[in-house]
Amino acid sequence: MELLNKELAQEIVDRTMGIIGKNINIMDNQGVIIGSGDPKRIDDVHEGAVIVIKQGTGFEITEEEAIRLHGVRPGINLPIFFDGKIMGVIGITGSPDEIRSFGELVRMAAELSLQQAVLMNEIQWDERLKEELVSQIIHSEGKHDSLFLERAMRLGIDFELARTAIVIMTSDRKKTFGYLKSRLQKDDLILMQHDNIVVLKVVPRDDIDHYIRKITEAWLKGLKENDNIQVKIGVGQYHEGLSGIKDSYREAVLTLNSGLKLIPQHGIYLYEDYYLPVFLLSAAEKGLTEELQPFYKNLKEKDLKGELTESLRALIETNSDMNKASQKLFVHRNTLRYRLDKITEITGKDPRKTTDLLHLYLSFLINELE
Repeated sequence: MELLNKELAQEIVDRTMGIIGKNINIMDNQGVIIGSGDPKRIDDVHEGAVIVIKQGTGFEITEEEAIRLHGVRPGINLPIFFDGKIMGVIGITGSPDEIRSFGELVRMAAELSLQQAVLMNEIQWDERLKEELVSQIIHSEGKHDSLFLERAMRLGIDFELARTAIVIMTSDRKKTFGYLKSRLQKDDLILMQHDNIVVLKVVPRDDIDHYIRKITEAWLKGLKENDNIQVKIGVGQYHEGLSGIKDSYREAVLTLNSGLKLIPQHGIYLYEDYYLPVFLLSAAEKGLTEELQPFYKNLKEKDLKGELTESLRALIETNSDMNKASQKLFVHRNTLRYRLDKITEITGKDPRKTTDLLHLYLSFLINELE
């Protein structure tokens, strides 16, 4: 990895020149100028830097020496060390007598900038590795090999902690990702995918539901108030082990998809509230719901005014209470009875019978989830 590159070198130059008001050059470990207050000097070989690298110590250039050497001006050149090795050279242009007093401070500042850049690079690299591990966990097939577990251990990921998968669909992935990262705990894991953001949230083993509701509601509110970002959040259940995290992720995805179809105005969808729709989606993927689908579909096709489907929904929402359903629809009980008879005639299922109503309800859900 190239520790001292042109981008970092120029950043050090600009920052230092803004403080001391002297021209600064940064050379790599071959003596080539990679950062300078004079852009025309970039990529030139600096003989003074070559001498510093060869000797391993600083080198002052007087007016007389500047004439003798190639590509240099009067000034001081000092080695930039990292981990005991010379990574480059920093040169300060000017009379050595005038700039000698702060030359060492400038060198130390350059070394600190290099150390900070390396540290940030390592942190970013570790974050990318963590994201890759999260992707492997939620999309993997079968067991994870020993190399995977070694990587996780090196990155400090403890798989003994209880985690629940949360999938977030957002209008601004970048801002949402930044918002979440600043609020996650040390052991939480996060991954940005092309269409959503995945958080593997560490949760207490007791009262998980209350904890997750509180956390996700705070995210929903914070994102809307701070940046007016609209998000939809799907939450899976907690399951033991690595394979349990994958199961939780799948539940979170299906829960989010179900919630968006059934109650799109809501912002948070928890698996325990959408168990039946998620079950039906899973069954539909395996082709196990085909016999249920025609009931509601046939009803919709022949219900030109929408009165029959509306009445069926009212009966479902009132737990088969005819009086409450008719009040909800603002119709007479006899009118509702007539509509239910028509539903029976079209579908072959009588909504007043518990088993038949269940068939109709499941058929309704499957069609809504398509």
